[in-house]
Amino acid sequence: MGQDISARLCCEGDRAIYQFYKVSLNRESEVALEPLSAAVRHVKPPRIAIVGNMNNAGFCILRYFRDLGADAHLLLYSNDGQDSLSHFKPECDTWEIERWATFIRQTEIPNTVFSGLPPPLSWLVSLRSYIKSKLGSQVDYVASASKEIIKKTYTGYDKYIGNGIAPAMFSKAGLVLDIFYPYSIGVEYLDTAEFQVGMNKMNPIKRTLACVVKERQKKGIRDTRYVLNYEMGITQEALIKVESAPINLAIPSVYNGEKLPSHSPCPAITRTLERLNKSDFTILHHSRLIWENPGDYSDDAWRLENKNSNWLLEAFAKFTRQRTDLNPLLMIVEYGPDVKTAKKLCDQLEIGEHVLWLPKMDRRHLMWLLAHVSIGVGEFYNVPKVIWGGTGWETLASGRPLLQGFQFEDGEFEQLYGYPPPPMLPVRFQDDILKHLLDMADNPEKQEQIGKGAKEWFNRYNGIGLAKQWLELLKAPCGKRGVNF
Repeated sequence: MGQDISARLCCEGDRAIYQFYKVSLNRESEVALEPLSAAVRHVKPPRIAIVGNMNNAGFCILRYFRDLGADAHLLLYSNDGQDSLSHFKPECDTWEIERWATFIRQTEIPNTVFSGLPPPLSWLVSLRSYIKSKLGSQVDYVASASKEIIKKTYTGYDKYIGNGIAPAMFSKAGLVLDIFYPYSIGVEYLDTAEFQVGMNKMNPIKRTLACVVKERQKKGIRDTRYVLNYEMGITQEALIKVESAPINLAIPSVYNGEKLPSHSPCPAITRTLERLNKSDFTILHHSRLIWENPGDYSDDAWRLENKNSNWLLEAFAKFTRQRTDLNPLLMIVEYGPDVKTAKKLCDQLEIGEHVLWLPKMDRRHLMWLLAHVSIGVGEFYNVPKVIWGGTGWETLASGRPLLQGFQFEDGEFEQLYGYPPPPMLPVRFQDDILKHLLDMADNPEKQEQIGKGAKEWFNRYNGIGLAKQWLELLKAPCGKRGVNF
């Protein structure tokens, strides 16, 4: 068990008051903070702005940074946590929102192509939206994100971390990001499958505007002090194409520094527990259900979107037929474009009595549920070197075996990242899923061992350990980008 010294910070004017802690991992691989002596430093610490909160990654970074004594602040885009992304609000990811609310600010700048448009194009688009809204069209007026507004919004900070449209937006305003990290497979507003499909649907004028922003995004990424990336396939290739030199560092995307409530946190989970407690092998699938091409993706583009969610349903059906001695339960969150198709497939496979459909819920609730299941499920991308998404990190952070697509050759992961992959249930082919289900059901001790190892791996190579590396990067003097950190 390793240990380190950290500090939590409270500012009083220009003074920074530090409470020092001994940081260690306890026997359950949980982060433990032991208070040491308090001290006062008459030093104004650097203020760090974290721009954007897709997948609640920004909120996760904020909490780890402040646990480590950094004066970090989260600046939300105006559309962060809105509409289909409503479950990515900070309050959906914590039981202690009052502890963090002081350091979170909602801005008026959206994470859209519009924010990257340079003047006078941005003025013309803004004027058009204003006129259409006044004429009764179903169009919201969007104010121009001018250079002045961008500078005013983000002034007062010493270091900047951003995602989404941040590179293009900062470049437009003459600002420079210290860290950029993509949140997509591919790079947002550059070459993600979703962005390319969207451009193909645009009229010539809109497509031209999107291309202008795309070029500005490229420049902003090139100008960024450090570009961080953990997906060594599509995303890595995209960053190299724009002449960036990305550093192999993951995104701290799941915060596990809070204790979970001892009681069921919401009625939906209370009802779920009744089924869960009657089952002797439980599986949670809370990733988006995606496997049917809606028709507007090319085959190559669809490979980047397809999570092959049907693989799990088909394997689970075989599992239930082979293990009639068990009462297994597959819990599936109603999330993604193929929910209806998935329900039809469950009926066709005759597994309905072993499947429990759950409503889309906050991450804090999902983390509570993960702590009570046998295994968690990620995605099954059939693309080389694609890393797992948020569901994978949540499962690892919870200390549960992760059933996950893993398209790496023997030794390739460690060669790329410098450390071994986590203890997990890797899937290269669909048949692997059934093998893992049978193995976990027959070996509860092995199941527990893999889960414990997963949490230890997470705390060492992600979580607070990773946040320390990000802070060290921010402290480093300006030099050649792309150094092997």
